[in-house]
Amino acid sequence: MRKRTLPSGMHDKLFKRARVTYDIERKISDLLMAKGFNRIDTPTLEHAEVFSDQIEPNHYHLFDKQGDLLALRPDVTSQIGRVIASTQVHLPTKFSYSGKVFVYNEELRGLANETSQAGIEIIGYPAKSAVLEAIISAKEALDIAQVKNYQFEFSHAGIFRRICHQLELNREERARLLDLVRNKNITGLYEFTRLRPSKFDDFLENLPSLFGPYQEVLRAARSCLEDSELEAALDELEQLLRSLEDKLPRISLDLGQLSQMPYYTGLTFKVFGDKVPDAFLSGGRYDRLFERFGLKALTAVGWSLDIDSVYLAIHDDLAD
Repeated sequence: MRKRTLPSGMHDKLFKRARVTYDIERKISDLLMAKGFNRIDTPTLEHAEVFSDQIEPNHYHLFDKQGDLLALRPDVTSQIGRVIASTQVHLPTKFSYSGKVFVYNEELRGLANETSQAGIEIIGYPAKSAVLEAIISAKEALDIAQVKNYQFEFSHAGIFRRICHQLELNREERARLLDLVRNKNITGLYEFTRLRPSKFDDFLENLPSLFGPYQEVLRAARSCLEDSELEAALDELEQLLRSLEDKLPRISLDLGQLSQMPYYTGLTFKVFGDKVPDAFLSGGRYDRLFERFGLKALTAVGWSLDIDSVYLAIHDDLAD
């Protein structure tokens, strides 16, 4: 008997949902191209090593007829790094894209394993102007998709990277600390600092509470810091957020916000709404991604928007 069920995490889109998600993707794509972003379409199937140096359990893998390990793309940014390294693309440049990505989630979580994304990458431009352009274009994409009542939440990937480097954490220790920070595990962080004492103890122990209005968070973070590089990261955040106060509807800061993508190196941001439990847009700086492909570091910033989550955010406001 031929199967009539879908693989775990896959879904058909019918009628209204298919029409509206297509319309969201088209409107955002047209907006970005009108703003000067060059359209790029990357293949759904890619060599697995483009995305990681090791086998990732949440990636979809398969072998081709030559025995090479391939992957359904879990993100587009890594592919654009490969494009920059393997072609004669003139820099600086700006890309926009949309398409399917595939990430395996545990079945009981009820999450989709295939999602539609739209996004941008700004590569080789001065950092400050690139970051501002990325954030403003993200706001404009949300507005043209008719998302209401959303909030930008900022962080800085350099903070976690600095702590891990200074503490000389191995892969397992880094993963353990990452999990503690993401889950705001206060007890676990106290245990970590007891086993690995350092000048970062006070900061790590307070990290679960370092979220909220950005001025209050920065004040609290500075009171428990004794590291010039982390202080510089906070100064960078403050300067940016001050410049965005009159451009974004709502701004918050969460220094414990850590991206699932390992390539972020600097400022990161996510966008949350009232009707979606997780972020439906995320982005940041990833200057060192290109070193994976044999290039020098390049100033780079981008974001990706989950079109299916945007549909959920605007669903109640749509006419039938």
